[in-house]
Amino acid sequence: MRHLAGATTFIGSFPSDTPVIGLPEIALVGRSNVGKSSAINRLLMRTTARVSRTPGRTQTVNLFRLGDGMVVADLPGYGFAKVPDAVHATWDTMMADYLGGREDLRLVIVLVDARREPQELDRAMLDLLEHYAIPSVVVATKVDKLTRNQRHAALGALRRGLVLPADQPLAFSSHTGEGRDALWDRIERACGGGRG
Repeated sequence: MRHLAGATTFIGSFPSDTPVIGLPEIALVGRSNVGKSSAINRLLMRTTARVSRTPGRTQTVNLFRLGDGMVVADLPGYGFAKVPDAVHATWDTMMADYLGGREDLRLVIVLVDARREPQELDRAMLDLLEHYAIPSVVVATKVDKLTRNQRHAALGALRRGLVLPADQPLAFSSHTGEGRDALWDRIERACGGGRG
């Protein structure tokens, strides 16, 4: 499926009633400003998602179609974005509706910042995915900003703090491309089978 990255089509932005495309679907989630849009652009090797320095810019479910093979969903960030409480409540409902109702969803990629301590909101997201029996993989972004020793310590802290298996989190850099192939391997394995 990796060759499909060159045939990306933006389907649309959906605050509710996200359409069912009928293809295997993966989704990316993470705290506001974790580098989600940059990760999508690196993953697909093209500028597809709009990158912003303003946390909380993504406020809808954005769908991208990769040829006839799969759909990528960019979900709203959670966490410290400076938005009204009513908007946060809308995001919570949107996320729960999306995650609970997507039969074609094969994998959720949970992005965490390698430079930050494990966050309670990330634990809550992993618990939510476990509740819905949705496979997930944790990806640590911005690893290029750490020294080798810092990276080793940071990945270990995330693994322990988020109670992850030994092969997670995957180290990823939108800047250098590190981790892209490893993440595609996970995506391809997940899309080869059904949900759960």
